[in-house]
Amino acid sequence: MDGTPAASGAAPAVVPLRANREFRLLWVGQALSDFGTAMTSLVLPLVLLRSGYSTSATSVIGTAVLVTAMVLRMPAGYLTDHYSHRRLMLVADLARLVTVGAVAVWTYLDRLPIAMAVITVVVAQVGVELFRPSQNATVRRVVPAVQLGTAISLNQARAYAAGIVAPAVAGLLIAASLWLPFAIDAATYAVSALCVLALYRPLRRAEAARRADRDAGAGAGDGAGGTGERTPGGADPAREEAEDSEEAVLAHMNGTGAKSEPRERFLPRLTAGLRYVVRNPFLRTIAGLAAGENFAFQALAYALLLGIGREHDGAAAVGLAMSAAAITGLTGSLIAPFLQRRLRMQTVMASGPALAGVMLAVAWYTDSGIAFAAGYSALCLLTPVNGAVFGTILATTVPENIYGRTTTALGFVAEILQPLGPLAAGLLLSYLSLSGTAALFALAFALLAALALLMPSPPVTADAKTAAA
Repeated sequence: MDGTPAASGAAPAVVPLRANREFRLLWVGQALSDFGTAMTSLVLPLVLLRSGYSTSATSVIGTAVLVTAMVLRMPAGYLTDHYSHRRLMLVADLARLVTVGAVAVWTYLDRLPIAMAVITVVVAQVGVELFRPSQNATVRRVVPAVQLGTAISLNQARAYAAGIVAPAVAGLLIAASLWLPFAIDAATYAVSALCVLALYRPLRRAEAARRADRDAGAGAGDGAGGTGERTPGGADPAREEAEDSEEAVLAHMNGTGAKSEPRERFLPRLTAGLRYVVRNPFLRTIAGLAAGENFAFQALAYALLLGIGREHDGAAAVGLAMSAAAITGLTGSLIAPFLQRRLRMQTVMASGPALAGVMLAVAWYTDSGIAFAAGYSALCLLTPVNGAVFGTILATTVPENIYGRTTTALGFVAEILQPLGPLAAGLLLSYLSLSGTAALFALAFALLAALALLMPSPPVTADAKTAAA
């Protein structure tokens, strides 16, 4: 009886991702959506400035985005674990379609109010926070474990590609008319919503067929589905129903057994992912190290923007540096599967800070702005590799019933220091030259690289063994 599932489960693993209909629909829809979103994030501040608003008023947009992201990160994970992924993705796309479409109409007819702009970026960020964990959970369902690393790398590549193409297209569209970028962004959300609708019904039929096959062929012996292997296409709803509750998962980690209470209250359920991260030594270490790296990354980005941008022709130099960083980020996304299969996780994690530290040391020694920008590009090159490694580890080790809350909690902790990055960069450049700032960054990244080499190895599960085969 074990031979049949194994034989049937091995076949889909050899199908390339380009032939995976569900993954292809998700990827294409989000590629267009990422492109439109990148245009809007660039065009909206320019529209406000052209409408006569001050730079301080325009900066409210960035603050609104950051606050919305931090407030909604963990609740979005809770919703992902308790509600339909399809419904959440559709709500996110349709809400953004309506809001950005309204901005397009308003910009066409009249001067855009600052309040309307703030509402737009808040709704857009709400959509991002709702869509992202639901999409990640859906990818986990439709992509075999052996292909998860490649799938995550391709998802990162599309975002970097949008960051390369969108600014140039936005510049052309603004020259034609201010409302055009918003109209195109609204259209991309409509396409994304159609892709979500198109992938759902075949996916639902496939899951129903797997459940029927399992019930007919496996009988009562498969009732303990929590110990079986995940199907190549992702998690089965029957298995979801048989998995332990989140309370039992957390108790199992501590070796205390399942709790006696049948159901916890809302707040403990909301924070189940955060508790899972805190009690898991590996995830706890990852979260702490990622928080330090994200803080340093954000501070370095603003040091590049402010330090080089204040020089003569600095705006053009900063634009060139950011484009180069986006290109290296795209390159990193494409080579991530290759490096992921050949390097230890600790080596991958340490490579980015180490290379950035070397380039920043060169920038300190030579007082070179080019070397400073190269340090930032080095981080952008290897950040997608880290993302592919961590995404694969999470998708193959975290129980599915708290997967959404765990990934969003990990993201919340990893990004909690990011708002301090711009402030730190401004303070450093107020007292130090660009080369002196580069020296401090070089030391910080060298320390982060050393800590990464000392990280514990990730837990190994059946899915992780399959992905490493």
